[in-house]
Amino acid sequence: MTHDARIPVTLLVGFLGAGKTTLLNRLLTAPHGQRVAVIVNDYATLNIDARLVRQTTDRLVEMSNGCICCTLREDLVDELDALAQVPGLDYILIESTGIGEPMPIAQAFYMGDLQARVRLDTIVTVVDAGSFWSNYRSHELIEDAEGNRVESSLAPLLVDQIEFSNVIVLNKCDLAEPAALADLEAYVRQLNPLARIERTVQGDLDPLSLFNTGAYDYATGPEAEAWEAEWLKASSEVEEYGFASFIYRQPRPLQREAFMDLFEDWPANVLRAKGFVVFADDAPALLSLAGDEIELETLAPAEGDAAPDAEAGPEGTEIVFIGRNLPVADLGRRLDACASRR
Repeated sequence: MTHDARIPVTLLVGFLGAGKTTLLNRLLTAPHGQRVAVIVNDYATLNIDARLVRQTTDRLVEMSNGCICCTLREDLVDELDALAQVPGLDYILIESTGIGEPMPIAQAFYMGDLQARVRLDTIVTVVDAGSFWSNYRSHELIEDAEGNRVESSLAPLLVDQIEFSNVIVLNKCDLAEPAALADLEAYVRQLNPLARIERTVQGDLDPLSLFNTGAYDYATGPEAEAWEAEWLKASSEVEEYGFASFIYRQPRPLQREAFMDLFEDWPANVLRAKGFVVFADDAPALLSLAGDEIELETLAPAEGDAAPDAEAGPEGTEIVFIGRNLPVADLGRRLDACASRR
């Protein structure tokens, strides 16, 4: 067996809020003894996920304001080509945006002469076991390319993410009923009989099982259904499913109780929210909202600990909202009402 000198790549995909960043951080902090570079893609212009992994990797590439499966695909090739020339680099991890599909990202590895320097090793799809079916049944009226209002389902995107994958991580299994989890696993197995399936909570699995698996097959990849059609597709996932993002910034601190009260009557078409929140009456926190699941993680150090790193958060509140038919003006008004008047 000849040694393959190309740098291997593991690609993480999965819908908004499935737990990709949590899994990525587990991979980065595992005792693998390798020098790892990370590419983090965020559809919005503010890349929150990149901030969350900055402290755990030697080299981080942020790719924002677009998706590496469509508008930023050529940029991805350029970034991979540049990383391949970094001395001593052993591995590359890519976290795709939650609205991205794995097949067009995989196609980037066939572009130009990239195959001579890097190789796609494993495609991992992270699935939110707690909210998969509600997202699957989600429908919205969006505008098509001609400006007509048409009904759009998220089901095809979720299916595409599962079908073209080597490892499928059913995450947040603690939030799914046993029967629903069994149904989900059976459905995933039906869509992708060859993939390895892992059940996890908080992305807790053996991180080394996602390194150097050799699972992606360059020969059979192009045999997948819709491979040629994907090369020719003119529209992006943003256009196809009507996704939009909204970045809220507020220099004044917010009142925590008023802020938390917002989520008692929250627009269902806000699929994901993440960012840093600065409170007037509490410690700053990291917000993560995925469907009905809301988490606020304090950023302040425990008593006696050192002061938090400057990268822990901004001076003011910064939150990215992603969804379909986002009520931007209403969201802005409601958030502004939480700001302290002092």
